Amino acid sequence: MNEHLTESAARHQIRDRIERASAPRVRQAPSRQRLAERLRRVADRLDG
Repeated sequence: MNEHLTESAARHQIRDRIERASAPRVRQAPSRQRLAERLRRVADRLDG
């Protein structure tokens, strides 16, 4: 029975990690990069 609980917990943990690793961060990183690029362009214009 303990083995079954351990397997179940491991599967649940893996599923959680996969969910966390997928959607939100993948979408956020590019938008952060786009924001950084925009801010750099604005700063370049101000420095002009």
